[in-house]
Amino acid sequence: MVKVNKLALSISAALILGTVGSAQAATKTTGQQQQVADLQAQVVQLQQLVQQLSSQQQQLAGQQSQLSGQQQQQAVQLQQQAIQSLEKPAVAPKEATAKPGWITLADGKTQLKLYGRVRADVTYDTRNAVNDVYNRTDKIPLNGASNVSDNLNVSAANSRLGVDLTRPTDYGPLNAKIEGDFMTSGTYTNGNGTFRLRHAYVSLGNWLVGQSQSPFVTDTPTTVDPNGIMGSTSLRPVQVRYTQPITKNQKVLVALEGTTGKDQESNSIAQTSGGSRLPTLSVQYAATTADKKGSLQAVGFLHENRVATNSSNDIEKLAWGVGVGGKYNLTENDAILANYYHIAGDNKYMIYPNAAAYSVTANGTNPVAINQIESDAVFAGYTHKWNSQFRSAVLGGAIWNKKDTAYTAANLKNSAYSKSMYNVLVNTFYTPVKDFDIGAEYTYGQRKTFTDQTGDYSRINFVAQYNF
Repeated sequence: MVKVNKLALSISAALILGTVGSAQAATKTTGQQQQVADLQAQVVQLQQLVQQLSSQQQQLAGQQSQLSGQQQQQAVQLQQQAIQSLEKPAVAPKEATAKPGWITLADGKTQLKLYGRVRADVTYDTRNAVNDVYNRTDKIPLNGASNVSDNLNVSAANSRLGVDLTRPTDYGPLNAKIEGDFMTSGTYTNGNGTFRLRHAYVSLGNWLVGQSQSPFVTDTPTTVDPNGIMGSTSLRPVQVRYTQPITKNQKVLVALEGTTGKDQESNSIAQTSGGSRLPTLSVQYAATTADKKGSLQAVGFLHENRVATNSSNDIEKLAWGVGVGGKYNLTENDAILANYYHIAGDNKYMIYPNAAAYSVTANGTNPVAINQIESDAVFAGYTHKWNSQFRSAVLGGAIWNKKDTAYTAANLKNSAYSKSMYNVLVNTFYTPVKDFDIGAEYTYGQRKTFTDQTGDYSRINFVAQYNF
């Protein structure tokens, strides 16, 4: 721009000199005077142009100076930020909770969810009371004039509390669960508030280690009675379990389960503690239909029954069981379900067991034979959803213990042993708000001994339960 200004001034000066000379030469004619006037006007225009160019040059110089100052300020700010990042230790941001209802712990990876239920049970036995919040059809008193009727039981001990944990690993999610209620182990009756462990396990990939439901247990319907329908199973042993998917809708579960006590009757000889030397092997095949309307489960188990008075005086016998169960949704609101089991030498899995799994034939203090019980169990039911708040079910189940066995012969006259048991349940659940259920149920049951004595049972159940 400076060079342009100098050039413009030089041209102006040259034109002025030329104009003066031309004016002196043109004094003699009027035409020459006119040319001088024209040249002077052009000089004025050139001077204005020079001034305009000079003003623009000054404006551009000011803008360049302002831009340079801003760049310097930005450079200083970036330098200060770099220094601050070096002075402060880097803190990894916490990972956000991936699922609703889960809490992310301090490590940013482990997530925790608290769950459970608050439950209150009310039962009223109108005939042959068993004095237990559970429907214990196997404990029905035999019909007689001295039996108690019109008996009320209440309990909140079936409330539960559980914690789920999960954390990502290179091998997939690492999951853990611990859950319990307050029913007390052993003799349940109404529960005394003592914490009872239900689940405590960890799982990674296809493996599970800890206490959880056995693969031999199939799906059962929801009942007001916390024990469930006759002919169903329930057992939560400590186990090592492997789950192998076959297809999208099929899988196989295989578990080695620890013994939870001796399946035995010790009324013949004194037996040492310890029971089986080997874990129980249990398996389950589970499948669902492609449309998710139907499901099927086939189950089995094997374990050893052992009677020993010392390490060199013992006998063993194989206990086993098989079962199959299924459910099919007829419509969106209607479903049918049924299960069947055959069990020999075991009374842990059935929720309404006989008094013992086997008896012992002895010669003095030496065990000679293990006489195992052999049972068939079945249940079936129909469920219907009336609307978004009401649902109902009609269920029936039974157990038959074989009569022509050595076990039966040894206990033929013992009234504590049942030849057959059955019960029928009719219930309705009302859900006024989400996660809160009110239920009512009527149960009729009967057991019969090997000498054909009977005990009939009638009960009304109520429950209020909030799940969280």
